[in-house]
Amino acid sequence: MVARDITIDGDPDEVWEALTDPELLAQWLGDDGQAIVEEAEPSERLVLWLYENDDPGSRVELRLVAVPDGTRVTVTEAPVGPFALATA
Repeated sequence: MVARDITIDGDPDEVWEALTDPELLAQWLGDDGQAIVEEAEPSERLVLWLYENDDPGSRVELRLVAVPDGTRVTVTEAPVGPFALATA
């Protein structure tokens, strides 16, 4: 599992909009990437399954928290499939 934090200049509603905009999401995923939304709590939490073609991919959780400088986004990624077993 990998976890990272980043603070983005903007309130949680603005960051949420950017994270869920289909055109921006397509840029993030690239030509072969696909995403399935598992859970969505607007402006707070987004859980996606990301994968490419036959790759089992990973589960990505994004948590948004308002902070004085904008919005802290915590990204947690957990691989699935054989890769997850090899790194456990």
